[in-house]
Amino acid sequence: MADIFISYSSEDKTIVKNIAHLLEDKGWTVWWDRQIPIGQKYDTVIETELQNAACVLVVWTQRSVTSEWVKNEASEAAQKNILVPVVLDQVNIPLAFRRIESAMLIGWDGEDDHPELEILYHSIAKIINNKNEPANDSNNNTAAGTAKRRQKLIRPVLMATAGLVALLLLVYYYVFYFKDSGNGAPNRQLFYLLLFCSGISVGILVLGLMKVYAVIGGERIPSRFKFASPAVGLLLVIFGGLYLPSGATEATITVRIFDWKKNPITQGDVKIYLPEYIRTQSIDKMGQALFTGIPASVAKTNMKIEVSSPGFATRSFDTLLVSSKLLELTLPFTTVVTISGQVKTAAEMPIKGVEIDVEGTRYYAMTITDGSYTLRLEEYTLGDEIKLTTSHKNFEDKTIKFTINSPDIQKKDIFLNPITK
Repeated sequence: MADIFISYSSEDKTIVKNIAHLLEDKGWTVWWDRQIPIGQKYDTVIETELQNAACVLVVWTQRSVTSEWVKNEASEAAQKNILVPVVLDQVNIPLAFRRIESAMLIGWDGEDDHPELEILYHSIAKIINNKNEPANDSNNNTAAGTAKRRQKLIRPVLMATAGLVALLLLVYYYVFYFKDSGNGAPNRQLFYLLLFCSGISVGILVLGLMKVYAVIGGERIPSRFKFASPAVGLLLVIFGGLYLPSGATEATITVRIFDWKKNPITQGDVKIYLPEYIRTQSIDKMGQALFTGIPASVAKTNMKIEVSSPGFATRSFDTLLVSSKLLELTLPFTTVVTISGQVKTAAEMPIKGVEIDVEGTRYYAMTITDGSYTLRLEEYTLGDEIKLTTSHKNFEDKTIKFTINSPDIQKKDIFLNPITK
């Protein structure tokens, strides 16, 4: 008679054959093939083998949990305390057998180094060697299996913990020391070393978590996932390399200042308003101000620039700074522009009481008896364009547009047409 009787569904014969061969390699005799000798009854042979087996191995799968033959054989073995269950599929074991510790071989594809196989061998050996001992052996087997499983968890848990701690330390160093180490160029070799070490840490973390899952679930890591941890680490290195901080963290900004005729202005100061402070630089004899050490992060953004020079109006510019290009700004003269002339008819007759406005401003004048007017503008300079608009109840309104080309514009006469009724 065989040492081990395997109870299973005939549809699972292929995988059961692998289990039988592993048990035979351990030196045990196994009865599992349902081929009945000629002249003997099927149920008689099975009952005889079941009664004489030292151990009954029941294989739980999606097919066997619905088989009355398998459940009856398992029930007989459980009553004799010689039952060793093996779970090959994710199934609900029949209620009567759930309290018995099972070897979890879910997803097993026949390898002989699955961690649950040692638990299986130990349980079978203990039942066969102590067949006549008290019934509490199954409880002892359960405790032994649980203790062994906990022992096997130690290494993968330590591995996952080490990977996580190393990764957190590397991230902390990058955020608080490497990334904010100043305006100098970052050490590219150190960056790649941090990235490489982070990839290794992530790989160790993933591998440890996979092993923990395998031990707890009683499964073996599928072969297609064996390279998952190094693949994750490699992807981290590849994509992390795309975010290497730029080697140039400082920029140089050159600002050139001109008057309205494009002549360089050689005196004064230029201020650049940075997010945290203001930089001031004097204008040199070539009409330019050179700013060095500007953070590259702000060198390509809109920035407020204030320019002042004796004899010129102080101006503020909100412009885009580009370190590779020369920034040219025009500064207007500080001067009072005077515009004078006469308002008259086409027949050279002066018109009194005409209101003359500088369109869009507060500046205006009224013509006197001889039709003359004088406008004094304090916020305009050479090169500015203005519009003068007339208003009189007896004459048509008129608008003239011109460019200021002199601080004193004289004889700017305006001719109006009377309103015809």
